[in-house]
Amino acid sequence: MTTMAVPLLIASTAVAAIGAIQAGKDQKKAHDYNASINDRNAKASDQAAEQLILQNEVDVKKFRNDFDDVQDATSQAFRYNGWMADTGTPLKVALANATEADDQVNVMRYNAKVGKQELNEQGVQQRMQGELNRMYGRNAARAGKFKALGSLLSGASSYAAMKPV
Repeated sequence: MTTMAVPLLIASTAVAAIGAIQAGKDQKKAHDYNASINDRNAKASDQAAEQLILQNEVDVKKFRNDFDDVQDATSQAFRYNGWMADTGTPLKVALANATEADDQVNVMRYNAKVGKQELNEQGVQQRMQGELNRMYGRNAARAGKFKALGSLLSGASSYAAMKPV
């Protein structure tokens, strides 16, 4: 056994152990960063879901205003042609148009609710992915510590093998 072998063995064992711990920490940081991105994406999905509903209500209001304009123009056209706008065929046309408009509003609101559910689900998926990334990070840090311990034990074993009995 040379006098240089022992310090080199100790140094290489220490470097391997420190490197393993640092690698685990670096992997944990990377996974934690990915988890923070997932969290941000989840918040963005939640906000988009709420925005979708708000925008839909604006669209419904605009649709209703446009529909009122169409109904007024239709009634005016019937009156211009000498029909009573609130009886007979003009009334049936107005009622059919109103029913069609109500159906359209219901479809718009239904589609907005479905879209909101999809965006909420994306948020849930992002949160789950974030938790998974945090778990990967914890596991990477733990694996680095175990690898460091293995390096220390291996170094101790090599040192013991080098010592004369």
